Amino acid sequence: MSVPAYLGSRRLSGLRIALVLLAGSTPALAGGPRYVAGVTYFNAGTAGQPIHWAGGQLNYFVDQGPLSATVNNQQATAMVDAAAALWSAVPTAGVTLTDMGPLNEDVNGSNIAAVNGTIAQPADVTPSATNYPVGVIYDADGSVIDAIFGAGSSWPERCQDTGVFMGLDNINPDTTIAHGIIVLNGRCATNANLLAMMSFQLERAFGRILGLDDAQVNPNALTNGELNGTLGWPVMQPQTGLCGDAGGACIPDPGVLRWDDIAALNRIYPITTANTAAFPGKVIAAANTVSIQGTVSFTSGLGMQGVNVVARPLDANGNPLYQYTVTFVSGGYFSGNHGSPVTGFVDQFGNPLSQWGSENPAQQGFFDLSGIPLPPGVTKANYQVTFEAVNPAYTLAASVGPYIDGSPAPSGTLAPIAVRNMQAGSVQTLTVAAANSAIGGEQDPIGTQAQPRMMPASGMWSGRLSQIGQSDWLIFPVRAGSTFTVVTQAVDETGTPSNVKAMPAIGVWDAFAPVGASPAAATPALNSSARGVTQIQASAPGDDVIRLGIADQRGDGRPDYAYVGWVLYAGMVSPARLPASGGAIVIDGMGFHLNDTVLVGGRPAVVTSITPNEISAIAPPAQSGVTGSVKVEIDDPSAPNVAAILSGSLSYDAGTGDALTLVTAPMNVVPIGVPIAFSVIAQGPTLAPAGGVTVLYTVTSGDAKLTCGSQTCSVTATGDGRACINVTAIDGAFSTVIASLANGASLEAGFSGGAPPSLAAITPQLSLAAGAKVTWTVQTLALQGGVPLTGQTVTWQSASGIAVQGSASAITGASGMAAMALTVGPLAEGQLVTASACINGTSQCVTFTAFGARPEFATVVPIAGTTQSLSVSGTPAQIALRALDMDGNPMAGANVNLYQALYAWAPPCPRHGRCAQTELLATQTATASSALDGTVSFTPASLPGIATSLYGLAATGNTSSVNIAIEQHP
Repeated sequence: MSVPAYLGSRRLSGLRIALVLLAGSTPALAGGPRYVAGVTYFNAGTAGQPIHWAGGQLNYFVDQGPLSATVNNQQATAMVDAAAALWSAVPTAGVTLTDMGPLNEDVNGSNIAAVNGTIAQPADVTPSATNYPVGVIYDADGSVIDAIFGAGSSWPERCQDTGVFMGLDNINPDTTIAHGIIVLNGRCATNANLLAMMSFQLERAFGRILGLDDAQVNPNALTNGELNGTLGWPVMQPQTGLCGDAGGACIPDPGVLRWDDIAALNRIYPITTANTAAFPGKVIAAANTVSIQGTVSFTSGLGMQGVNVVARPLDANGNPLYQYTVTFVSGGYFSGNHGSPVTGFVDQFGNPLSQWGSENPAQQGFFDLSGIPLPPGVTKANYQVTFEAVNPAYTLAASVGPYIDGSPAPSGTLAPIAVRNMQAGSVQTLTVAAANSAIGGEQDPIGTQAQPRMMPASGMWSGRLSQIGQSDWLIFPVRAGSTFTVVTQAVDETGTPSNVKAMPAIGVWDAFAPVGASPAAATPALNSSARGVTQIQASAPGDDVIRLGIADQRGDGRPDYAYVGWVLYAGMVSPARLPASGGAIVIDGMGFHLNDTVLVGGRPAVVTSITPNEISAIAPPAQSGVTGSVKVEIDDPSAPNVAAILSGSLSYDAGTGDALTLVTAPMNVVPIGVPIAFSVIAQGPTLAPAGGVTVLYTVTSGDAKLTCGSQTCSVTATGDGRACINVTAIDGAFSTVIASLANGASLEAGFSGGAPPSLAAITPQLSLAAGAKVTWTVQTLALQGGVPLTGQTVTWQSASGIAVQGSASAITGASGMAAMALTVGPLAEGQLVTASACINGTSQCVTFTAFGARPEFATVVPIAGTTQSLSVSGTPAQIALRALDMDGNPMAGANVNLYQALYAWAPPCPRHGRCAQTELLATQTATASSALDGTVSFTPASLPGIATSLYGLAATGNTSSVNIAIEQHP
């Protein structure tokens, strides 16, 4: 199978292994085979077998051109042959590397062609050129490397990284290698030191071509005082050892394979009785080496993958002989990336991840320290086997062992093990159980993709990914315009945040997306600078339900893979509108922490209290010239860029989408001198009342007069969005009055003045709950030619259901106004009653009408004070409501009942266990009758100096109610 090349590949990339950098700046720890067959693509029964050359025979062909201006073809080929000869010389390994002569050309910038990292020509170095199994290219000017990987890839200032490239680009289904390439960068072959480093890189390149993984042996040899440890550094370093950009000797005696190199080669290509005839002079590996195998496991018995198992012989005094160290990563034959619903199950080229590594659980913690040569001059030796973590920084092309996205740390305690009296042919099998490797403590149950668990109300949860392929799922609702952050933090078996345990990757779905669908958004694990933290930010364009998936990035699962999760989400700000001077706001949501900060329109707000679900703050004044909707942002300093954002949920004055609805207005011809109500309701985009906005009334044409006496008047809408002003025509000219909001929304009233009456009624109508009785103070206006008359007698006449209180007459004052108190009701449902008022005993009369509204269809709406959060020392504001009839008019005389329950305040519920049971301190029931404008108010129940939570319900009619929630916290 021919596969294209790409930079930085590894087991993650499926069969697209291809050309890779050999020298990296990051070291690695441990060893084993580089590539292991999986359960797809490869023949049945081969899963878990290392990828290798058939029969151990590797023929290579060399370029015809020079390596550089100072290194000719013959010199370059001698360097290549010397590097290959190291591997052929191992007496117990069935490997022969043979120089079969030149390629058909000098491969250079004039004839090289590559497509997406795959060599397309010359023909003898393409993946399909199996008659030329390994092509060695001398790239004199870097043009070949640049053609394959892109301009600048041959950069000579980083020769420790760019000196030699290699890759396998054709692997057969029977796990044998069909073709590979080695490219030498001539720009890194310009002096003796660089050539010394390139020779070492070539040795490593042939090791990689043979299928060996990187291995670091004695990683602390330069810092722990054990200088003999450097003598054990293998050729298969994950970096160039001591070499830097200037080159030089990379390891002590770089022309000699170390014990770890030899043992790794013996494991993949052992001399056996079956192949000994093909390798004259070599000896059977099993009879001439020692073998220590076994399994590292958790207390539960599950194999512990990714542990660097280290074997060292001991001298006569029991001291480790570091120069003969051999390593193997446990689970080296097991799959290192299983994929997940979050990260997907294919590589970047669409190849199934299942192509690499066994899925047999018996291989999960297995280690294979076979093929170990005895130290020189001894016939038997005692060994010490120790266990250490693989450096989690070794990822992708620099990875070591089965994991390519970072190796987890071992769990529990793994004590050294003594293996005694090992002689040639000895085999020892160990069973290693890590003590104290299970996580204790309570963990929340995890959800599944088909049945996710509900997000806890606090926005915080914990989970565990205990099995291969296991993932955790939660759902929660969000509001339109919200941006939320999901954070997970991996913890170790002690509960301490860790970068070396689980790697939780996060995916975000619409909750109604089908199972198996790709996430709408996803992020790789540990993408924050905070320890163990993964975070993703997502936005909701509309009201929705979100499904979260959390899975290990490697698709892995172990008993020590625990994490805690947290969603920082803000769903609503109240009030939704503020004056330009700012004011108190309450933010509802979840996942709030005590040290969170709030920005309103980009400016800091003063936070007064925080619970997991609510933040109370004082919004700053609006910046000069700023009106309309602003962004509200909650920032959490526990990790960078963790924020919850609400767009368009708060405005200084009218916000985006706010509009006006007309209630009453002067229109057509109105009587001169008579005030007429211009009443509107301000509403938000969802038709919810836009209380608190400024409604600006402006006379734009004509000579109409507004109540404030100016051509422009402002009125603040009440909590239910109502705003009203009286408009008076003072002559017969046509006038226009506009009611507008700061966002430009407006309504227009156009009218002209007509013949003025002698007497006009002010507020001539009343909606009264049937069965109720109220005092209704009414007013008349006496005019002469549109000018108020003083000293005129106005007489009222009663009718059934409506009666004058006291004297039936009143004298107009300087403004021409006369007032009278009327007793109205009780009325039957639908009953209409009137009272008349006449001036000076003439027939110049007006009527006042009361209508018996049906109380069972009454509704109640909040004006102010229904939701409050304040300190225990504060005084709750009055609860203000308005009763409306079935036509939306203010209803007088409606009975509004308020039920209140006062509980002792309790802190937020803990992450685990039950919420605190709070004590019921008091209950209260109150009834109030609505005023003429439908308003009713109540005093919230409270206990001075005591932290309380008040829950209430205001109700009227058969079905209408308003919830009350007032918290007085410590």
